[in-house]
Amino acid sequence: MTADINTPGFWDAAYREDRDNWDMGTPTPVFVDLLERMEMDFRPLGGPDFSSLGRAPRVLIPCSGRGYDALLFAERGWEVTAVDFSAEPLQWLEAERSRRGLDVRVLQEDMFALGGERSPQYDLVLEYTCVCAIEPARRTEFLAFAARVLPPGGALLALLFPVDGRPGGPPFSIDVDTFKQEAARAFALVHESIPDTSVKPRRGKERLLLFTKS
Repeated sequence: MTADINTPGFWDAAYREDRDNWDMGTPTPVFVDLLERMEMDFRPLGGPDFSSLGRAPRVLIPCSGRGYDALLFAERGWEVTAVDFSAEPLQWLEAERSRRGLDVRVLQEDMFALGGERSPQYDLVLEYTCVCAIEPARRTEFLAFAARVLPPGGALLALLFPVDGRPGGPPFSIDVDTFKQEAARAFALVHESIPDTSVKPRRGKERLLLFTKS
């Protein structure tokens, strides 16, 4: 199983066979709450004020799945890029984006291939159920990818799940302290909390972290 998760086919099959139990069918409540309270000004969390850029802030959402959070950010005026290497959920996102008239750039690519000569391209990287879906050994690779696509001062907003030490995966449990130590190579931690707005089955099993690129 571990080898297969590195291929689009593994995730395409999961969506087709209704094994996508990570998919809540709605935007992430924690992100909904943050945008309602702060809009584009993340200074209450110690982060940047994206509203001061003079343009729409650019957010990259890796492992976007059906892109509920991508649609959420687009509705709030962000310039959104959603990337997933599974075709199944992106078909739904493309149709929904078009139906709502929202400007979301949808990429079917391996996120690890992003961040080449044109980097940095984004102001914010949004992580949710991506780190837990990849092989744990690739988490440092994920953090390096996030650092490539962000400028100095850019932000990584990570809602880590699950953090309960469960065996096996995916989803693979995330050791928060280890993740913070690995992130410290390129990022400064400016906020950490256990959100009380998590969806009920995940309450207490998520950790909200905001990093800025050093």
